[in-house]
Amino acid sequence: MDWKLFREFSDVKSNLLDICLMVLVISYAFTKFMTFDFVNGVLGLLAVVIFHMILNFHNNYNVYRSSRPSIVHKQINALGVNRESLSHARKMVYVLAFIPLVITAYLVYSTGWFILVVAILGLVLGLLYTSGPKPLNQTVLGEGLMAVVTTVIIPVAFIYLGLASSGKLDSSSIIDIVVLCLPNTFAVFSVIIASNVTQLEESAELSDSLVERIGKHNSLSLFKASWACAFLLVPILALMQVVPYVTLLLILFYPSIWDKFRPFLKAPTEKNLNTVLQATTRLTLYYVGLLVIGALISVVMQLIK
Repeated sequence: MDWKLFREFSDVKSNLLDICLMVLVISYAFTKFMTFDFVNGVLGLLAVVIFHMILNFHNNYNVYRSSRPSIVHKQINALGVNRESLSHARKMVYVLAFIPLVITAYLVYSTGWFILVVAILGLVLGLLYTSGPKPLNQTVLGEGLMAVVTTVIIPVAFIYLGLASSGKLDSSSIIDIVVLCLPNTFAVFSVIIASNVTQLEESAELSDSLVERIGKHNSLSLFKASWACAFLLVPILALMQVVPYVTLLLILFYPSIWDKFRPFLKAPTEKNLNTVLQATTRLTLYYVGLLVIGALISVVMQLIK
């Protein structure tokens, strides 16, 4: 029961994004530099995955304790939660935290202090999302900050780990990674907006999140605008030669991705939120997959020269 509870609170499925971002970074590194430190990269990915699970557990646990009865309570209660099982699950988190701490210490020793700064920044912002006197998820900056932490800070850490030992890392590479991740950033931002819309009536009375500040109608407009940015950025980046031209093929998948979240736009409820998650997953997988194809083409071209 403790493992079931841990999986429910830690939202293991969200780690797919971490893996996709690592693949994105590797694709960029090989396209531009033909190199990547896989040992440090894989260790960094493992640390990020475990930290992500711990933060999800921490945040979901805080939401479960502080919010009124909602879908979260229904899902968790279905597992037969009691004080003892919840206490055991928390202990599992504390034990699990030892692994990424050791990995991070090694990576700081082998690559430099920058990775420590990024790790602390990501961890602190993640913990503050539902903790402290004014949790970030109850402020107008919460949705945007979490989207940036999830889709920008993590890839920046990956590119540092992958290129630091080669001496090819520079500020332009970090800027490139930030720009490359922007379609994912807008897509994830839309998911957070959608999730908060479905929980609008369940939110704490003192919450001042962006969704509560602008209201349901404007939040749905922001949701569509965020998706528009995610869609438009890919062809713009391709035409500017920031990403390989092969990524233009992503345009062919736009209709099927858009159709995925039509049900949510018609009825923005918890039941239809899964369609938004599916659309985001499709965009991420297709985008990263095309970047991989572009990297393979680049590698082949370099080899046959």
